[in-house]
Amino acid sequence: MMSNIKLIFRQLWRNRLFTFLNVLGLAVGISACWLIFRIVNYEFSFDQHHPDRELIYKVHTSYEEKDKLDHFDGIPAPLPAYIKENFANIELTVPVFKQYFERISNTRQKQRIEFEDQPEIIGTTGDYFKMTPYVWLAGDQKNILNNNNEVILTESRAKLYFPGTPINEIIGQTLSYDSTLYNVTGVVKDLTHPSSFLGKEFIKIPEKDWSSSNWNNSNSNWQLFIKVKSPTSLTDLIKTADKKAYEMTHAEFDKFGFKMHLNTVPLKDLHFTSFAQNNVDKKIMFGLIGIGIFLLLLACVNYINLATAQIPQRAKEIGIRKTLGESQKRITTSFLLETFCITAFSVLLSWPLLILIQTILASYIPDQLNLYPDPWGISFFLAALTILITLISSGYPILLTNKVKIVEVIKISNAQHIKFGNLSFRKMLIIFQFLIAQLFVISACIIGLQLKHSLQSNPGFDKDAIVTLNFPSKSYQDSKVDPFVFKQALKNITGIEEVSLGHLPMSNDHWGNALFAKSDTGEVQLDVQMKFVDQDYFKLYHFKMLAGRPIQLADTSTGLALNLAAVQKLGFKSADDAVGSIVTFTDKQRQIVGVTDNFHTKNHHAVIQPVVMLSSIKKWELNRLSVKLNPNSATWPETLKHIEKEWKKYYPKAPFKYDFYDQQIKELYSSDLKFSKIINLFTSTTILISCLGLIGLVTITTAQRTKEIGIRKVLGSTVLGIIGLLSKDYIKLILISILIATPIAWCAMHKWLDDFAYKIDLSWWMFMIPAVATLFIAFFTMSYQSIKAARANPVNSLRDE
Repeated sequence: MMSNIKLIFRQLWRNRLFTFLNVLGLAVGISACWLIFRIVNYEFSFDQHHPDRELIYKVHTSYEEKDKLDHFDGIPAPLPAYIKENFANIELTVPVFKQYFERISNTRQKQRIEFEDQPEIIGTTGDYFKMTPYVWLAGDQKNILNNNNEVILTESRAKLYFPGTPINEIIGQTLSYDSTLYNVTGVVKDLTHPSSFLGKEFIKIPEKDWSSSNWNNSNSNWQLFIKVKSPTSLTDLIKTADKKAYEMTHAEFDKFGFKMHLNTVPLKDLHFTSFAQNNVDKKIMFGLIGIGIFLLLLACVNYINLATAQIPQRAKEIGIRKTLGESQKRITTSFLLETFCITAFSVLLSWPLLILIQTILASYIPDQLNLYPDPWGISFFLAALTILITLISSGYPILLTNKVKIVEVIKISNAQHIKFGNLSFRKMLIIFQFLIAQLFVISACIIGLQLKHSLQSNPGFDKDAIVTLNFPSKSYQDSKVDPFVFKQALKNITGIEEVSLGHLPMSNDHWGNALFAKSDTGEVQLDVQMKFVDQDYFKLYHFKMLAGRPIQLADTSTGLALNLAAVQKLGFKSADDAVGSIVTFTDKQRQIVGVTDNFHTKNHHAVIQPVVMLSSIKKWELNRLSVKLNPNSATWPETLKHIEKEWKKYYPKAPFKYDFYDQQIKELYSSDLKFSKIINLFTSTTILISCLGLIGLVTITTAQRTKEIGIRKVLGSTVLGIIGLLSKDYIKLILISILIATPIAWCAMHKWLDDFAYKIDLSWWMFMIPAVATLFIAFFTMSYQSIKAARANPVNSLRDE
């Protein structure tokens, strides 16, 4: 056995170029698959280790309007108390009401420890710990969350707030939540598996929420889980609760033409439910799995191509081993061991490559992925992957070695001329390899063009040279200072053209309401986005007015402006006809004073929506400041310093933070940019693997045709002619792969673009440029060995051995 392993290592070292190409190609594929496995394993592990998960459901609201049902991941506040009091067949009723505190501090430490905006603080009841598999480390498990000023911490939060303090000594300690002191009454171990129960700090639900009687308002911060004794009882429960919700809300909701319903989602499906918080799209996960499989196949194809191409050179070695009496079984075993060794080296090399890929994609990897490393799952995956690659990669080369006949090896002095049946299978593998590569190249090109179109097209307003600031909202940050005072102070700064208060034109943050207008057929109701603005808003963003005038301060309670989409959906014949008309909005009759051209309020995935713009002087409605800078970017640093100076004068306790608006718009495409970066990375990976294979194949082809090249040079062939001779067969195969990949890519990209309301039109050049690029990269990859062979002295290749 040891002698066999030594022979294998000698063989690998003798052909170290091909060993390196094989190891690198497999390592790149394995590292990508490794990362994909970690992400997919993490996402599919959510709630799967939860006890009794088949009996746990999350309740949510749905809104029915004109035969359309929209789901919302929240509930009305009175629902948990109603269900707990009226349904005996519910084993556990667990409300999860998210809580917010400006500051949490531990003043008893030697040095004050303070944290702002801590996430994952929830108000709940003691039943929460009966439903969830938390392990108690300290505290009384019997009397949980009975008092208003007690808090239970997870181990990670306990160590954060009380560094260096033993867990048992944390019980009885106090924490200041804003101005209220809470006693720590329990510490539980963090959950060891991904879960939809995200709480890290637990307090009793505030009485105002628990005793609320307002059924009309559903809030995503109010959530409810229930555990039933039997799934069969769920239908009656929901039916009864739905009836109660209708009784409590129909008087108000009938005015707006919709109904509220209550529905449930099983815990086992919650993480993949589209409207649920902290959800993930299962299609994306399956897409990642598909990409991983393709990359793995490409790496295996690369190995198979290089291994089979070397068999003619190794035919004499195999023939001699058979002549000396070595069995076919032993030769097969040695090839398996050789492939296993290469795969094992590849797994080792894939570790640093994985770290590199994770660094590149750090912002796109789930935040808590490293909290759940799953060493056993990863070990099993790598072991299974090593065995699978060994079997796939060595299968066809072993089949060809079985065809080596001793007689042919002895008769033919040049073993490179031995044939092993129809080798078109290797050509098919090359075609497959570049087909996948070409699909990625085309996809990367079209995705990049669409994102460029989305980011550079005119949104309907001016977005350049604008910085935005959020006014402080916390009580200790001088949040009561009038924003108009600060706005006026900025107007005197040189380098600032305009200053305005109000909602951003294009963002994910907007308010909505219903607008009513009279028409020939009766009253028209229109759901609109609403934006509060001041009188300088239109001037700063350069909105195009189609009729009327911009909003003024005097319009605060009497006027409003609409965009063209709103005017058209209300039934007005033109913008001019709309101006002066009276509509009802927020229970007030208002006059339409102006109509703007359409502008984008969301990214290009969404169609332009009807928009209402209202004048306001209230701080809580005008909590964002927009500043139009001088077009000369060289003056911006100095101008920003002056803005910061004024900020510190009015808001000394609040950090000065600003954003350029065009960058904020770019963030609206964060998921698309993430997808684009992943596709670009995998495109580079497929091209790299394919080119590694080409380098090896051309090297082998050059070695096998050395004498032929020498004869052709003696007979007058040029360097270009020799390069063409060595490259043309592979170029033909790549052209075939391009022809096959193009229609597939067209269908895939056409479907992807359907998700955009405003998209580019697919054109022939979008497929031609990637095809030319792929051919150029392939030709450039092959050129070094081809030029080297073409320029070699024919005397050396024709000299008798």
